[in-house]
Amino acid sequence: MTLAITVLGTSGMFATTDQACSGYLVEWDGFKLWLDAGAGTWQSLRSTTDYRDLSGVLLTHRHPDHTTDVFQALHARYLGTHGRLAPIPLWAPQGALEVLNNFDSDMDDVFELRSVSGSERLELEGASLSFVPMAHPPETLGVRIEAGGRVAAYSADSGPAADFELLAHGADLFICEATLQGGASWEGHLNGAQAGAIAATVGARKTLLTHLPPEKDHALTLAEARAAAPSQHIELAEQGRRYEV
Repeated sequence: MTLAITVLGTSGMFATTDQACSGYLVEWDGFKLWLDAGAGTWQSLRSTTDYRDLSGVLLTHRHPDHTTDVFQALHARYLGTHGRLAPIPLWAPQGALEVLNNFDSDMDDVFELRSVSGSERLELEGASLSFVPMAHPPETLGVRIEAGGRVAAYSADSGPAADFELLAHGADLFICEATLQGGASWEGHLNGAQAGAIAATVGARKTLLTHLPPEKDHALTLAEARAAAPSQHIELAEQGRRYEV
C-alpha cells in the first residue's frame, strides 16, 4: 500500500496570486481524502484528480482558510453536469460542522456530516487516522495517518503547547505549520524555529513547512527552521507536488 499526499495549497490566512490556502489530497489503496479545503484548493484539487472520485473530506477546524472551498465541492456534487452525486463523508469538529451547516443547509444533502474529536480514531480502508487537539482557537485537530507501515502527521494550525509527540512521533512525513517569522510568537501559531525544534523532538524523517506567511519571503522561514534543527530534513511544502510517504 502506498500512502501519498499532494499539496493543494500552503498559504496561511489568505490565498495569494500563486498560492492557495491550506489543503491536501491524501491517497492510499484507492481512497482519496481531501484534507482541509482552504481558498484556492478546489482548483488545485481539480488539476490533480476528478472530484467525483473523492472518498471523503476532513476539515481540521472551522477557520475560512481551511474550509471555504468545500462549498465549491458542494455545488459541483449537487448541481454539476453529471447530476447529483451520492453523499460522501465529511469529518470535522462539531463546531465546524455547525458553522458549515448554518451557512448552507444543503450540506447534509451532499455530505454525510460526521463529528470527530481528539478522543477518536477512524479506520478507513486499511488506514488508521487519529486526532490530537491542537493549541489553536477554535477547536482544532491535528491528524496522524498510519497506512502500509508508514506514518504521516499534519499539525493543522497550532501554537507550541500542543502534544506534538503524540501527533508526530517517528513520522515519516510531518506537515507542520510555520505561520510566524523573525522570532515573532503567539500561542496559536508557530514560527519557523519552533517548527524545526518540534520536528527534531518528535524524530520526523522529513518535515514540510506549511501555512506559510502570505506575501513574505518563505526562504527566511525555512532558514529559521533549519537553524533550529540542523540535522533534520526540512523543506517548504510545494503546491502541486506529490509526496510518497
